[in-house]
Amino acid sequence: MNKIAIFVEGQTEQIFAQKLIEQIISPNKATVSTWQLRGGARHARNLIMLKTQSATQQTDYYFEIYDCGSDSKVKDDIIENSQSMNQQGFSLIIGLRDVYPNNNKIASLRKYLNFGIPAGVPTHIVLAVNEVEAWFLAEENHYSKIDTRLTLAKVNEIAGIDVSKDSTEIIAHPTEKLQLIYRYTKSKHKVHRTVDALDYANLYINVRQRNNSLAELFTHLDSIFP
Repeated sequence: MNKIAIFVEGQTEQIFAQKLIEQIISPNKATVSTWQLRGGARHARNLIMLKTQSATQQTDYYFEIYDCGSDSKVKDDIIENSQSMNQQGFSLIIGLRDVYPNNNKIASLRKYLNFGIPAGVPTHIVLAVNEVEAWFLAEENHYSKIDTRLTLAKVNEIAGIDVSKDSTEIIAHPTEKLQLIYRYTKSKHKVHRTVDALDYANLYINVRQRNNSLAELFTHLDSIFP
């Protein structure tokens, strides 16, 4: 059984990561447990259980997804838990965080995030450029599920690019574009509405071809498959 840990910056990324796993891996082959990590500074981080699933004899992939509470905590939490996960036999650790509002510091962020990661479990931190919402914006098939009046032409007019052909990584603040298109917010309800409407086959096959950061995430996930 492959054991994979995913550390994400917040609720939005955790909801998306869980749905993504459920969509790309057969439900009877994967189990997903979700957690929050909170606190810190002068005290140890608090681990809060959100949802746990027990592995069965049919489980090929066991995922733990940690909401770290902020982008700055993703790397720290990975480092803090790396040794324990190595001892527990995890085969892969993935970190996922946004770039925004540090859009002009991507190169330095990558250098910082790749420095000081412990040896042991293969670890990769993915920067969603500029936000994970860029991937939502790029998935052109979900708009009509949110609102039948949202034609691709209308979406492109608001976005200022052709979301079905251009890289949405050039959008500085994708969340703002989604707010304009269908009043998206980062509330749990609104994130679930978007994440549940996404076409994951399209994300996996097509959207990754025009969004390098999404392609990077899928490449790391692909590495667990035989």
